[in-house]
Amino acid sequence: MPEPRDESSDAIAGIGGEIDEGFHVRDAATANWVVRKIIEARTYAARVTAWAELEQRRAVRDEQFLLRRFGVELEEWARQQIATQHDKRQSVSLPAGSIGFRVEPTKLCVTDEPALLAWCRQHLPSAIRTVESPMKAPLNDHLKATGECPDGTNLIGGGHKFYVSAKNLKLVEGDSHAPSEEDDR
Repeated sequence: MPEPRDESSDAIAGIGGEIDEGFHVRDAATANWVVRKIIEARTYAARVTAWAELEQRRAVRDEQFLLRRFGVELEEWARQQIATQHDKRQSVSLPAGSIGFRVEPTKLCVTDEPALLAWCRQHLPSAIRTVESPMKAPLNDHLKATGECPDGTNLIGGGHKFYVSAKNLKLVEGDSHAPSEEDDR
């Protein structure tokens, strides 16, 4: 049976094994190295997120193209295949997936909310939802003015919170390693 993995050593291995077991933050140079690695990790995460969004958009475009180009043909072929089956299935299984038909449930689509609300007031008042919610801005103003913490609330935060941020350096335009505005947050 394999031994349980130590997440801290996995994290160290994740940055390319650049850290030996004896490394510790002990001066400005070692602290700067750790901060630089944190900023690099954030930049990499942002780059990966941007790349993933581009890939998702490309995949959606590809799917839309294939459905526009072949959707009608695929649907007709599925209808022919289902018609030749002698069971009650409304789908065709293929190695890559399945195609078929489902009964789509009917549902209400609201096209004129004020008219619907007027109808509900007259015929079905139980269909109207009333939402009460306290507004935070006046509560915060009250707290600042009086120091009173209203019933049902408590104060959180207010202490010192450790952070790591990148310097917003103006790098050469077009540099793919330029820090984003999010790095300063």
